[in-house]
Amino acid sequence: MKNKIVIGIVALAAVTLISGASIMAYATPGTPDDPLISLSYLVEIFRPQVTSDIDRAGQELSQDLNTRMDELEAQLQANQNSTTPASPGPADVFTVVTLRRNQSLTCSVGTEIMLRIGSANGRGTAPALVNYTSGATISAGSALTFNNMYLVTIEGNGITATSDNTRVLVRGSYRVS
Repeated sequence: MKNKIVIGIVALAAVTLISGASIMAYATPGTPDDPLISLSYLVEIFRPQVTSDIDRAGQELSQDLNTRMDELEAQLQANQNSTTPASPGPADVFTVVTLRRNQSLTCSVGTEIMLRIGSANGRGTAPALVNYTSGATISAGSALTFNNMYLVTIEGNGITATSDNTRVLVRGSYRVS
């Protein structure tokens, strides 16, 4: 008797499975008269949803980008506000350096210096600096001339400010002390 019940259940399941598969096989997903998804649904509902999602994602990305840019600008500003840079940056760019009286600018070989405001003397071992403009050399303690370009040819040579608010243009590696 148990076998008859099991056989009956199996037969019923097989008939159900076969009839369901037959219905799905002969069913059409849509016709021109009765489409699966209507054009009005695509135009009036689906497209506006997709457009809204894309706009929202774009706004979020834009906000993230603006936040990151603000962070980087703050870091850049903090780096520019440091009082004594270890290295001024690329060797092909002049940096404006402001010195107070008796502050020294110690330079690496090849560093160029131009006095723009105030006064300063050469410092270091002889010759302290080479004047590009005149072709002469200056020794330690000699005054620099405005708007003349000087070259450091000995490691550790440089200038000492003799007035407050002395400004020089520097291209190359230097240290303020």
